[in-house]
Amino acid sequence: MDYRASTSLKVSAQFLYRAYLSCHALEARKPRLLSALQCSESELRDPGCQLGDDSIANLCAATQEELNRSDVHSAISQHMIPRGFSDLGFSAFFQPSFGEALLQLVAEQRLGGDTPIVKLMPLSSGDRLVWSHDKAVSPDLVHIVFGLVYHCGELLADGRFKTVKAVHFAHPRPEGFRGFPDANSNGPPIPCHFNRPSTYLEYHHLAMTRPIQSYNPTILSATRRQGRFFARARFERENLAKLTYEYLLYLLDKSGLSLDAAALTFGMAERTLRRKLVAEGISYRQLLEQVRRDTCHLYFLEGTRNLSEIAAKLGYSELSAFTRAYSSWYGHPPSRDTGATIALAA
Repeated sequence: MDYRASTSLKVSAQFLYRAYLSCHALEARKPRLLSALQCSESELRDPGCQLGDDSIANLCAATQEELNRSDVHSAISQHMIPRGFSDLGFSAFFQPSFGEALLQLVAEQRLGGDTPIVKLMPLSSGDRLVWSHDKAVSPDLVHIVFGLVYHCGELLADGRFKTVKAVHFAHPRPEGFRGFPDANSNGPPIPCHFNRPSTYLEYHHLAMTRPIQSYNPTILSATRRQGRFFARARFERENLAKLTYEYLLYLLDKSGLSLDAAALTFGMAERTLRRKLVAEGISYRQLLEQVRRDTCHLYFLEGTRNLSEIAAKLGYSELSAFTRAYSSWYGHPPSRDTGATIALAA
């Protein structure tokens, strides 16, 4: 597996894939988007791939041209809001405080490699979430990330407190800019300032310390264990089982769960992928079952979804298929554990 080198800020293919799906949800055509990205959809599914932030600029430009709109960033970021455990950043919704949730949300987007791209700057007048990357990056990426942070912050606040007070950008005002998050937002306009010394979101006083109602330390512990399972050290880059686990996790409720789709993403024949996984002591089917079981565990800990929704989030086309799988894992149907708050067996 040969990965394209990034010459600027590193952008994970998973983040770019979510942005790509968001652009398509806005009715931009997939062939046009892929042409702008100069890659295939299967390449975007590869968790081992990283691209430069110019890829986001190309994606936005193609979407703006397709939709005949000059400002698409807020709309793209709205479609990128994590809705389940197969989306980057969903575990942030279970952090203890608002500030911790925002930092976790950005960290899980996997931008900039191991170096955090935002930091929290506490001030008496109101805390700042500062873009801390030391090199110039695409304004398109900044606007999408800040839009995502804003929209998720509004969900976390749930009307209980005010969040963003003002937005400051180090770059010039983009052509066609219609406001932040955009001119169609229901709330009052948020003051935006350009050509500033630094880029940051300015929050209302004490917003960052507000507790999160959905705080769940059990879920946070479980997601950390899951992340450690498929985390690859540099010398483990070719650990195909871990790579495949991560690949499947972020596609459970999307597409690409078949063996042939995974083989295409990893640039090898189905037979080769099957053989290499068996050599590492596990089959593709076993990995898919493990990912589904681990993620099912998280949804039951969350305790807010019905069985049909959980089945769909795990990639099952029918509830009956999920019921059979669950019964094989635990020896009884999922209806017996519906609404349970205890952890299921690992």
